[in-house]
Amino acid sequence: AFSDGELIGLCVAQDGHRLIALGSDGVPAGTRYKVFDVRKDAEPALLVANRVFSPRGPDLRANCFSAGSALTLLAVGVDSGAVYLWRGKDLGVEKPYATVISEDGEPPVTAVHFLEQDHRTVLFAASLVSIRSWCVQERDDSSLRHLNTDPSGGSAFSCSCVFPTVNALLVARSEAVFAYDPDEGNMSAMPLEGDKVLLMRFRSYFTSVTTEGGPGALVAGMGTSSPSSMPKQNVTVMLAYPHMRFIAYSAQFTDVTHVVPALGVIFVLSRGGADGNTVLFELREKSLTEQLDILVKKRMFEWAAEIALQGGAPPETTADIYRMHGDSFFEKRAYDQALAVYMKTVDLGLPLEPSYVVERYLEAQRIGHVAQYLKKLHEKNLAEREHTALLLKCYTKLKDTSTLDEFLERTPVSQYDPATAIEVLESAGYYGLAAAIAQKEEVGRHEDYVRISLEHFKSYNKTVEYIRALPKADASKMLLDHGRVLMRHAPRETVDLIRDVCDLRAEPQEPWRAALVRVGGGASSSSVPRVQELLPAFVADLSQLELFLRSILLGPGSCPLPIAEAERLFPTLLELMIRSYCSLQEAEAGSREGEEGGAREDESAQRRLHGEIMRLIRQYQSEEALASTLMLSQTFGFVDGFFHAAEKLGRFQLLMNWCFERRDTKRLMEVCKRSGTLDQSLWVQALSFLAADEGDSIEEISEVLQHIESSDLVPLLMVVETLQNSPGITLGAVRPYLQAQFKKMAESVESSRGKAHQDRQEIARMQQEITSLRTEAQVFQSNKCFQCRIQLDVPAVYFFCGHSYHTYCVSGDGGCPQCSSEALPKIRMRAKREAQARNTEDFFKYLQGSSGDKQIQAVSEWCKFGAFDAGASGHA
Repeated sequence: AFSDGELIGLCVAQDGHRLIALGSDGVPAGTRYKVFDVRKDAEPALLVANRVFSPRGPDLRANCFSAGSALTLLAVGVDSGAVYLWRGKDLGVEKPYATVISEDGEPPVTAVHFLEQDHRTVLFAASLVSIRSWCVQERDDSSLRHLNTDPSGGSAFSCSCVFPTVNALLVARSEAVFAYDPDEGNMSAMPLEGDKVLLMRFRSYFTSVTTEGGPGALVAGMGTSSPSSMPKQNVTVMLAYPHMRFIAYSAQFTDVTHVVPALGVIFVLSRGGADGNTVLFELREKSLTEQLDILVKKRMFEWAAEIALQGGAPPETTADIYRMHGDSFFEKRAYDQALAVYMKTVDLGLPLEPSYVVERYLEAQRIGHVAQYLKKLHEKNLAEREHTALLLKCYTKLKDTSTLDEFLERTPVSQYDPATAIEVLESAGYYGLAAAIAQKEEVGRHEDYVRISLEHFKSYNKTVEYIRALPKADASKMLLDHGRVLMRHAPRETVDLIRDVCDLRAEPQEPWRAALVRVGGGASSSSVPRVQELLPAFVADLSQLELFLRSILLGPGSCPLPIAEAERLFPTLLELMIRSYCSLQEAEAGSREGEEGGAREDESAQRRLHGEIMRLIRQYQSEEALASTLMLSQTFGFVDGFFHAAEKLGRFQLLMNWCFERRDTKRLMEVCKRSGTLDQSLWVQALSFLAADEGDSIEEISEVLQHIESSDLVPLLMVVETLQNSPGITLGAVRPYLQAQFKKMAESVESSRGKAHQDRQEIARMQQEITSLRTEAQVFQSNKCFQCRIQLDVPAVYFFCGHSYHTYCVSGDGGCPQCSSEALPKIRMRAKREAQARNTEDFFKYLQGSSGDKQIQAVSEWCKFGAFDAGASGHA
C-alpha cells in the first residue's frame, strides 16, 4: 500500500470485503488513506486513495485511525489533538471534505474508535490525559454532538478498544482496565495488575498484554538475542459480560510483538523462540460444552449459567445448570437462595419441570416457598390447573387471607384457571372469594356464582337480580338449573324474572305481529327463550305456574305469545285449572258438612273458575287443542269441557257412551238435539237406551219418536219391536206416533194407486198409437223442413213421428234429428238402469244402508230398473 513510506495502521470494514490502510508516501503532507476491495475471489483492487491533510496546510502527523463497520465513517487522530472525520458519501470524491474536531491545548490523539449502538454511532478520541466522546450519527441525523469529556485519565497507544458487549470503551492503564460510557465517562474498572502495552477485543473477550518493566521494557530488550534476557509479558484473556467478568486465560510470553484476533482464534506473535526466532502462538476458545463442564465442576454455577445464556446453549442445558445451582443451596438448607435460583428458570422460560421444585419443597414442608414458586408460574402464564389448585391450597393451608386476597385481586384472570380456583376456594370454605371470582366479567362463571349464592349465602333476592342482568340465554340456563329453589324461596321475584327473560313485559301484540317477531324479526329473537322451556322452574309450586300461565293466556288484552307457542302452553294451563276446579269441588263437599257460609264461598269460586276454564277452552279451537281438552276433561271428569271438545271433534259416540254409562237422559237429549242432524243414528241409539231404561222417560221417548217420525229414520215395525221390550211404556204413550204412521202409510198407498192408474192409461194410449201406425196410412201435411225451415222439395225424407226434412238435412244415422236429440238421454238412462239392474251386489249394499220405509223405496227403485224382470235375472 505504501512501498516507499510508513504504514500507520490497517482496519477492515463491510464484513471483511474492504481493507482501509493509513500511511505516508515519504513526502511532506503525504499522509493518505487507501481503500482496497479484498474479496476472496479476486485480487485486491485499489478503490479510493485520498490525502488526509491539505498540501497547503500545516505539517501534521497522523497517529491513529478507525472506520465504521459499513465504511460510512472514517476518523483520523493527529498529534495536534484534533480528529479528522469523513462521512461515507465523501470518501470516494477526489477532494473529500473532512470535519475537524479540535480543542485548544489538547495533547496528541492516541486512539480513535467508533461504537455503534442501536440508534446512534459514537466516536471516542483518547489522549494520554483524557477521553472524549461525540455522537456522530443518530438515526437520520448526521450532525455532530459532543457527549462527554473525562479528564480522569487517558490511554496510551494501542491500549484501548471498543467493547460492544458492555456498550463502552475499554482503556487499559497500569491500575486496571476501565470502561467508559459514551455519556457518563468512567463507569467501572476491572482490576488487572501490570503496565499495559496492548489491549485487543475478541468476541466477548478482551486481551491485554502487560509487562512488569513498563512499556520501555519492550524497547530495551529489542537488541538482545538471548530469550532469557528478552522482556517477559503476561497475556491475559478476560471474558466480560454486563454482570460477570473473569479471567479465561493467562500466560507469560517472551517479547510479544503483536496480538491478532482473526479466523475465530487469537494469534500471539512472540520472539521467544530459539536464537530469538519469532514464534506464532494460537489461542483457541474451548467449545461451549467444555466451558460449562469446567465451570460446573468448579461449582461456579452463576458463571456457567451466564455463559450458557450468552452463548446460546440449549434451554435444557441452561435449565439443568440452574437446577444444580438451586440443589446446591437446597442441600445446605438455604431455601430462600435455592428458591431464587429456581425462580430464575421461570423468569427466563427455561424448561425446568415445576413438579420437581414443588415436590422438593413439599417434602421439606416449606409450603410458603411452594406458594412463592407457584405464584411466579402464574405471573409468567406458565401455570396449569393443578398449579392453581395447589397455590390456593397453600394459601388456605397457611391461612394467609391477606395474601390470598391480594393474589386474586391483582393477578389477571389470564394467569390462572378460574374454574380450579373456584373449586379449591369453595372446598376450603372461602365462599366469598369463590363467588367474587365467578362474578368477574372476564371469568363469566355465572353458574358457579349462582350456585354459591344459593347454597352458602341463601341470598335469593340478590341472586334473582344477578340473573336478571345476564344475557337472556344465560339467564334461561340459570332458571332451568336453579329455578325450583328460587321459586320456593322467592316466588314473586322469580316469576317477574321469568317474565323479563321471556319478554313478557312488553305491550300485547297482535298474533300475527308477535309471530313475525318470534319467527323472523329482530336480531334478539333467537336469544329469547320460550316460556315452555322455563316451565320446569315451577315444578315445586304449581299454583304459581297456574297464575303465571293464566296471566299470559287469559290475561287482559290479547296473548303476547304467537298462536303456536300459546297452544303448546294451553294443555298445561288447562290441566292445572281443571285440577284446581276438582279441588274446589272436594272443598265444597267438605264445607257442606260444616258451615254454610264457607260452602257458599267455595261454590262462588267454583263457578268463576268454571267460567274461566270454558273461556280458555273456547279460545283455543285447533284440532290439537281440542284433542288435549277432550283427553284432560275425560281424565279429570270435567263434563262441560268433555262435551264441548267431543262435539267439535265429531266424537258423538263418546258422548252417547258417557250418557249411557251415567244414565243421564237430560244430556242424552241435548246431544241428540245438537248433533243429531250430523248423525241421525244418535236418535235410534237414544230410543233403544230409553226403551231399555227403567226410569220414567216417557217425555224423552215421545220427543225421540217425534224426531224419528219427522225424519223417517226407522221403520214402524222396528220401532214397535224396540218399544215392546220396555214394560213401562203404554200404548197411550206411543198412540200419537202410531196414528201418524198409519195415516202416512194410508196416504202412501192411495198415492201409489193413483200413479198406477195413470200408468195403465198411458200404456193403453201408447199401445193404441202403435196399432194405428201399423194398420193405418199416415198423411204427412208438413211442407217445410223441420231442420232449416225452408220449403220442402223432392227428394225429401218423412218420418213416422211426423217430422219432414231435406235429404241433406238428415244425419247419416238415418234417425229423426228432432226426436233423436230428445230420445238420446232417455236411451242412455235406460242403458244405465239395465246395467245397474244386473249389479246385484250394489243392490244389497243399497238395501242394507237404508232403514224403514226407505228400504221399501229402494226395492221399488230397483223394480223400475228391471232388476226383477225375467230378462234381467237371466243376464244376472
